[in-house]
Amino acid sequence: METALKNEIKKLSKRILSRSASADAKDLEYRNKFTKRTGITAGVPKKAPKKPPITPLFDPKHCARNANFLAKTIWRKVLSKNYKPIAAQNFLIPKPAGGYRSIMAFSIPDAALANVMMKRSRERNLKRLSSFSYAYNPQKNIFDAVLALSNYITTDKLFAVQIDFEKYFDSIPSRYLKACIADKNMLSLTPHEKYVFGEFLHHQYADSIQYKLGNFKRRVIGTPQGSSISLLLANLACDSLDRSLEKCAGKFVRYADDVTAVCANYEDAQKVENCFIEHCKKSGIKINEAKSEGVAIISKHKSEMRNYESLKYLGYSFSKDGTSIPESVIRRIKSKLSRLIHIYLIHYPLYHGFSNKRNGVNPDFDWDLLGLLSEIRKYLYGGLDEKDIQLYLDEGKKLRQMRGLMGFYALIERREQFVALDGWLANSIKRAMHKRTIILNKKYGVQSIQPSEKHLILGTWLDLSAWRGKRNPEAKLPSFVRGWRAARKYYFTFGLEKVEPPNYISYY
Repeated sequence: METALKNEIKKLSKRILSRSASADAKDLEYRNKFTKRTGITAGVPKKAPKKPPITPLFDPKHCARNANFLAKTIWRKVLSKNYKPIAAQNFLIPKPAGGYRSIMAFSIPDAALANVMMKRSRERNLKRLSSFSYAYNPQKNIFDAVLALSNYITTDKLFAVQIDFEKYFDSIPSRYLKACIADKNMLSLTPHEKYVFGEFLHHQYADSIQYKLGNFKRRVIGTPQGSSISLLLANLACDSLDRSLEKCAGKFVRYADDVTAVCANYEDAQKVENCFIEHCKKSGIKINEAKSEGVAIISKHKSEMRNYESLKYLGYSFSKDGTSIPESVIRRIKSKLSRLIHIYLIHYPLYHGFSNKRNGVNPDFDWDLLGLLSEIRKYLYGGLDEKDIQLYLDEGKKLRQMRGLMGFYALIERREQFVALDGWLANSIKRAMHKRTIILNKKYGVQSIQPSEKHLILGTWLDLSAWRGKRNPEAKLPSFVRGWRAARKYYFTFGLEKVEPPNYISYY
């Protein structure tokens, strides 16, 4: 155990140092881009001197140097039941829908102990937890949940039950979690694991200001988000609900605290809804009444009760006709791409300046347009080159991995939405280039290219005779359809094992 702890402490320390170096590299990259785009030398922001960690146990260099000693010390405390995690730092992270999520940053040795304990207990109990739970399981991912649901929705009329828990991770009563930990029928845990999990349930914490003053609060409810133990405990808290739903007719899928069930008739749907109500009474977990839609009919035809044409779950939309992208997700995709288009083509010349080197002496090419296409390609293909995609589609040359937005939507059967997105993207860039031309001409007296949608799509807008680089750039507009075709072919040929799913709560 001491060896595992020592290795985990070193691993976490290395990861933190790597993140810090990566942040510095991104800052330098941004300044270089600003200089290239505007012709103005980017200033170096005055950084406040780095504050020393609140305690040495938050310092990755200190922990890496003393990993062996720290591992021995912390494990001896566990064996003697004198272990308590030192106070965590509390950070409030903004949520996309508004509000904040409370995240705890534990010291490196405490985080290492949590990781080792969680992994060992999870491996031992993997088969004991419900097979319908798809999150936090190394053998399953979001694609398994999507497939399980899509395979069931094959008829014209179904009854869906969708329940949302209120502040799930923050509101699970500690008494219920302790009862689950102690229940031998639910989990097989060693005495040391039970002890450590119990200590994390009542850890101390404070924000950065109160931490320095020594004014700590103690957790009395919920799981310590930011610790890997929280994942296991949150999964465990819904295991009883999983067991109840397994006995009901229909199909249910749970991904973390996102649960949906589909039934063939209203009576079965009511039984499913009652399972949620009974579980909440037993556990003390609250249902978010504002976001819980309860029972609804999934059908294209109007009915006597609330109905939807499709069921939206985990970034997909499900109906008898197959899977598709929800309109809300399409709006987010367009918003992200619109922001990229504005930053690359409009923002800098409009508000800062413009370097003539961006489009050469003659307007034969545009560096900013090339940069934009590269950024879009990274978003859609996950870093794969246009050449890689085309060779795979035409000659079957295997891709090293299918990633990016199109990798996530490999399970969609029809192309219509992707065709529409391709048209929108080409038109949006064309209009932005027209606006860019007006700005460059009025403010800087510079001519710029105005490629048509056809030239953008084919990549023929770039005059390669004016290019002086060793390798010709990829000037073709990235395509939703092309990326989707590659993802579908990869899925049918190699399965989903090497298709990279998104992180939790980032369903594009």
